[in-house]
Amino acid sequence: METIAFVLDIFLVIAGVAAYITRPRIGGQLAKGLQVLTSGIMLLGFAHLIETLFFVMFNVDRPLNEVIHRLLVGGGFILVIVGFARMRKAFDGED
Repeated sequence: METIAFVLDIFLVIAGVAAYITRPRIGGQLAKGLQVLTSGIMLLGFAHLIETLFFVMFNVDRPLNEVIHRLLVGGGFILVIVGFARMRKAFDGED
C-alpha cells in the first residue's frame, strides 16, 4: 500500500509542477496572482509526498505527521486564496 501511496504522491507533485510550468505567461498583477496560485497547487502536491516520506523514511509518529500534513495543506490553500485575490484585484483594476 505504501508503494501505491508513493506513486500517487509523485503523480500529485508532477501535476502541481506541470500546472506551474504550463500557466499562461501574462503580465502584471494577473501574472503574479496566477504564480502564487500555482505555487499553492504545487505545495498541495508536495504536502502528500512529504507526509508519505515522513511515515516511511523518518518514522515520524502519526499524530505529528498528520499535523505537519495539515499545516502544509493549509499553507497551500492560503496561497491559492491569495493568488485568486490578486487576480481579482487585477480584473477589478485595483493595485
